Amino acid sequence: MSLALATLSFAIPQTGTFRDARDGHTYRTVVVGSRVWMAENIAYKVEGSACYDNKPVNCAKYGRLYTFETAKKACPSGWHLPENDEWKRFRSVIEDSDGKEAAWVSLKSRDKWDGSDRYGFDVVPAGKATDAFMDLGKSAHFWSATSEDGDAYGWHLAPPGDFSMEFDVSSNMYSVRCLKNY
Repeated sequence: MSLALATLSFAIPQTGTFRDARDGHTYRTVVVGSRVWMAENIAYKVEGSACYDNKPVNCAKYGRLYTFETAKKACPSGWHLPENDEWKRFRSVIEDSDGKEAAWVSLKSRDKWDGSDRYGFDVVPAGKATDAFMDLGKSAHFWSATSEDGDAYGWHLAPPGDFSMEFDVSSNMYSVRCLKNY
């Protein structure tokens, strides 16, 4: 009986909500491993952030895109931009359960991408911006708080099905997922 309950509790993501007092926006949250993550891209407007193609409808659907400097200011009090070690633990939880090849489908949104959203993390294909906006509908990119020599690391969910970390130029614009402080 306890094995069945443990399996059931793992299969159903622990979800909640968080209201950002700065602008009144309510975000969905989810527990992955033992940590509480925002289950959608943050949409808090700070100078230097943008909607994909500068269209507000894209902010409503995908959240905002941030340079590394603005990403560090995007998370509300009590939350933070995750470090590489925190992203690595997150990835391990998913890959240890689903395997590396299946993890990407398990993270992708059911209604905005062709995924199963098994964990309730709801990754949307928000694209990115470098010299131009690109990859909307094709990939998701998240900033890490880990930096070196003025640039930083990003975490990418992109074809052919990998969730990987890369060192990126800090002026690129990516999505932000906030992690609740301990």
